[in-house]
Amino acid sequence: MKKIALVALSLVLAAGAFAQALSGTFTWGGSTTVAPIAFAAIEQFQKDHPGVKISYEATGSGAGVTSLLKGAYSLAGSSAELSQAQKDGGAVATAIGLDGLSVVVNKNVKLANISKADLAKIYHGEITNWKQLGGADAQIVVINRDEASGTYASFYDIFLKSTYADKASAYTKDAVVTKENGEVAAKVTSTPDAIGYVGMAFADQVVKAGGRELMVDGVAPTIANVIAKKYAGSRALYLVTLGAPKAGSVEKAFVDFLLSAKGQALVKASDYIPLPKK
Repeated sequence: MKKIALVALSLVLAAGAFAQALSGTFTWGGSTTVAPIAFAAIEQFQKDHPGVKISYEATGSGAGVTSLLKGAYSLAGSSAELSQAQKDGGAVATAIGLDGLSVVVNKNVKLANISKADLAKIYHGEITNWKQLGGADAQIVVINRDEASGTYASFYDIFLKSTYADKASAYTKDAVVTKENGEVAAKVTSTPDAIGYVGMAFADQVVKAGGRELMVDGVAPTIANVIAKKYAGSRALYLVTLGAPKAGSVEKAFVDFLLSAKGQALVKASDYIPLPKK
């Protein structure tokens, strides 16, 4: 029995030594939507592994994966599905949480629901006045994201792609372009007749200012509807590595941490949706 106890103790000590052995300085980056999760996870991960120093640059999903493929990052955050070209380049995505794209409008817009088809037409520039949807006679102010954004790519894939196959011409040029979710929320809040889209975690900023989240085809952007994939704007959030994360690497340890109960609790605390338990 003493021998078994000594072996068990040795394994525990070895595991502790391995955990402490993780070290190095890393710059990661990408999705602004994933950023709140990344910042919280990095803070805790560094406490658990004092030899590791990590910074995360919120540059957008597209820019983050591009930097990963060029070797500037060893890990990137993405709120969009990887393109075939990115996969062919060696990018591998691991889902770490769920999110929904919330469609938000200024407080003076009295709409409560919008169809997926009408939303696509607004962002393409076919519907330009709220009266076309039964609202006031007022020009719609379209708030969009920049092309490097994973949220921009997700919105296209979910709402526009089936109707407008050419991504380059899918979006109207008559839109206010913003860099991140918080800026979209601020623009929608401060601009009468505005419409925009944000990750669900940012929708409260609009609602607290008197604006609203719209239902899409009669379905509200709730946690239950995202998990059940009933809401059209449901999507996954990812950590992306160049090839599968290697055993013993800081990247692998970080991905595993976010998939653990402790990491998933941080996903929830960041106002996103933990992965459903299998």
